[in-house]
Amino acid sequence: MNHFHNAKIIATMWPSLDKETVLSKIITNVDTFRINLSHGEEDIKKKYIDMIVKLDSSKTIMLDTKGPEVRTRNKEEIYLTEWSEVVIEHAEFFKDSDEILYIDYPLVDNITEWSILNIDSDTVKIKIKKRKWDQLIGKVVKEGLILINRYIDFEGYIPELHYLWEKDKKHIIWWIEHKINSISVSYIKEASNIAEIHDFLRTVDGDHLKVVAKIETHDAIKNLKEIIQAADGIILNWKKLLILTDKKEAVKIKDQAIKLCHTIGKPIIWNSELDIQHEDVSKQEKIIKEHIELWMDAFMLTRDTAIAEDPIENIYKLYEIINEQDIKTTTDYTLEDITLSDDSIITDYIAFNAYRASKELNIKAIICPTESWYTPARLASLKPEVPIISFTKNDNAYRYLNLMRWVKWYKIADTFEYTNIKQIWKEIIRILFKGNISLDDRILIVHSSIEQNKSWMINGMELYKFKDI
Repeated sequence: MNHFHNAKIIATMWPSLDKETVLSKIITNVDTFRINLSHGEEDIKKKYIDMIVKLDSSKTIMLDTKGPEVRTRNKEEIYLTEWSEVVIEHAEFFKDSDEILYIDYPLVDNITEWSILNIDSDTVKIKIKKRKWDQLIGKVVKEGLILINRYIDFEGYIPELHYLWEKDKKHIIWWIEHKINSISVSYIKEASNIAEIHDFLRTVDGDHLKVVAKIETHDAIKNLKEIIQAADGIILNWKKLLILTDKKEAVKIKDQAIKLCHTIGKPIIWNSELDIQHEDVSKQEKIIKEHIELWMDAFMLTRDTAIAEDPIENIYKLYEIINEQDIKTTTDYTLEDITLSDDSIITDYIAFNAYRASKELNIKAIICPTESWYTPARLASLKPEVPIISFTKNDNAYRYLNLMRWVKWYKIADTFEYTNIKQIWKEIIRILFKGNISLDDRILIVHSSIEQNKSWMINGMELYKFKDI
């Protein structure tokens, strides 16, 4: 069963992976490559894309946008001690000073007195005491080391920021031309942020891009259901959740997010940590296994492939953990648990019944041809315990399916008729199961389309023994 990923792997591109000889070693283990806009030069990121496409053009490439952020602009790290005063100024570019804290917010003189700057997820906290011309004078209420280019959020003040900056828009336009398939967006606060992105994408022929929301603000937690409904998936970061709330509440938020994604029909991605050089590697492995059992769709490596000592081994180790055969998972959803969409109610019913059939009829695998992506994705969100094999002509569809747990897709030629596809199913199944399938094993075939005007579309399910396909 090695051809089926128990969950998908997202790896962050960084100079540690920027040679073809290195990337070629892990290209088959990684489903999606993430490229972070917050760090690195544009020409390097273009190089990343060219290498990925050259080695395997089927991989999904995810662009990580900055979002409406305020960041520090000191060239060097600075340490601020508790109760000391610090001068804060605006700087568009990096500046060198250990006496002034520079931030890239142009309206710095609008920041109100007694508001608080939280730097790098509450690593350092500064309370604003007074304004002095174009400077702020603050008191450090939580001391710590401020690294270069750290994110800042505010208590008691709402910064005047558009969700999409002009720089972000320019990046997105350029990257659409260079095969970007999805966007992960930082510091989402509400569903309207997602709508703003989709509105912009429609104006630049980018409405095929999938928008994945990172849950990393208090507002995002408060508006979790609406964000999941608006986005094409979410990313959870456990460390951020623990900073935003306590452990008991973080577990509750995680469980709520998992159930919402499953029942609404969206992939959920875990921002994992796995550094084989770390002293707590066994603990990291245990956490990953626990979240495989919780039915996470994908695991995203960030620092693990960006700055770790051995990023290749980290990817190999995660792949090994994900595909361990002794990890047992199960879901038991009823129709009352499922959110049915008015626009796709027939498909939703069929996907749910395919899920139930896979549990009750001893199915070996589900075959799901699709002209978009909706049916296999909706079925995958319910987490059946058998693999889903999907066939599609749609280039963007199979890249989106790279985020879906246990979905194995195949791209077929535009000239190929779906009505004739059964002739290749049997051979594909034989290859995928490496002979570990008997003639009497049952295969469930699911047909459904949101467009209900296909003369050949049965909109239903067929049950075959493998020998009868």
